[in-house]
Amino acid sequence: MLLQLQDYIKNRQIVSLRELATHFRAPPAAIEPILEQLIRKGRVQKVAPGHCGSCNQCSPETFELYQWRISNAIRSNDKSAQ
Repeated sequence: MLLQLQDYIKNRQIVSLRELATHFRAPPAAIEPILEQLIRKGRVQKVAPGHCGSCNQCSPETFELYQWRISNAIRSNDKSAQ
């Protein structure tokens, strides 16, 4: 799943945790450890959260954003990504 998640973020550039959870049909708690691994490897960075207002009806995952950091493409067969 790490490579699929990495490719998805790379293609989208900026994604929310909620978008990732929806796309991969997994709870945010299952996605977060993979994101942490990509952050440690320097491939993804967490972006300061945005806010649309103060109604508090949106889930926090909507505003937890992640951005692709590497400008050169990493091939899916890159052994260091596993």
